Amino acid sequence: MENVKAGDFESRIREKEYCLLLFYSPMNVNCVLAENALSSLEEGYSDIASFFKSDITGDVSLAQKFSVFSVPKVYLFHNGLLEDTLTGAVSHSVMKSFIDKTVFTI
Repeated sequence: MENVKAGDFESRIREKEYCLLLFYSPMNVNCVLAENALSSLEEGYSDIASFFKSDITGDVSLAQKFSVFSVPKVYLFHNGLLEDTLTGAVSHSVMKSFIDKTVFTI
């Protein structure tokens, strides 16, 4: 999963049909769990989805743009438009269901 900065995000969000953006803090255990869950799913969706992460302690402006107040938080975009969000540490299966709910119903 690639780190993305605020200045690059707008151009990167439309590289593929879907985009997932994880806001995280590297010192937060729940964020590490969310990052691991997303990373393990990334290869299976690589044809249609880009996976990015943004460290809220390093790039505050992107987190402010999306009004992120708690982490981990995942934003799922379809063709550049926000479709859904998921907050908190979740299992691999919950993360997969979150993605599939959007990818397979649109």
